[in-house]
Amino acid sequence: MGMEVRDTFGADLLPDDVPSDKLPQPARIAANEGDRRVLDLIGHAKRGDVAAFERLVEPLLPRLYRLATAMVGADEARDVTQETLVSAWRELRRLDRADRLESWLRSILMNRARNLLRTRKRHPSVTFDPLFGHGAGLFEEPISGLHGRWAVEDALAKLRPDERAVVVLHYLADLTLRQVAETLAIREGTAKSRLHSGLRALRHHFAEEPA
Repeated sequence: MGMEVRDTFGADLLPDDVPSDKLPQPARIAANEGDRRVLDLIGHAKRGDVAAFERLVEPLLPRLYRLATAMVGADEARDVTQETLVSAWRELRRLDRADRLESWLRSILMNRARNLLRTRKRHPSVTFDPLFGHGAGLFEEPISGLHGRWAVEDALAKLRPDERAVVVLHYLADLTLRQVAETLAIREGTAKSRLHSGLRALRHHFAEEPA
C-alpha cells in the first residue's frame, strides 16, 4: 500500500545452509503487511467506522473517478463515483479479501455507469486520456489516422455501453481481458468479442470522418 520496504535481512544474520529462495522476502513481507492493514480497516469499517472506510477508498478515488469520467462524462462522473461509494459502504460485508478491494469497487462503478448509460436519451461527452494504461495502443495497433484526443472522446461516446465498458477498462484501466471479464462478470470470450466490436465501431467512425 505504498509503504517503504527496508531490507532487514543482513547477510551476517543468515545461516549459510538456508537456500535464498526459502528466506523471507522484504517485498513479500511489505505486501502481506499491506494486506493485513487493509483487512484491519475493512474490519473496522464493517463495524460502522466511517473514518476507516474513508481511509480504505481514498487512495483509489482518482482511478475510480477517471473510469467514471470515461464512461459517463465529467458532468455525471462525480455522482457515479459517489453512488459507488455509498453502495460499497452498504455492501461491505461482502468483501473479505484485501486484494479484491479495488476490483470490487471497480465492478460496482462499472455497473452503475452502464445502468446510467442505458437509461440515457443522449450520449455523454467522455474524457479519455491516452497517457494512461494501454491508451497509446488504441492509437497504434487497432486504429490509424486518429485526429487527436477530442476525436477519441467523440468516438467513445458513440459506442454501446457494454462495448465502451470493455474498451475503457482495457485501454484506460490497463486491465487484461481476463480482468475485464471478471470486473464485468462476463466470460473472457465475451469481453474479447465486445472489444473487437467496439474497435470495429471506432474504425468505422474514423473512416467516415472527412480527411
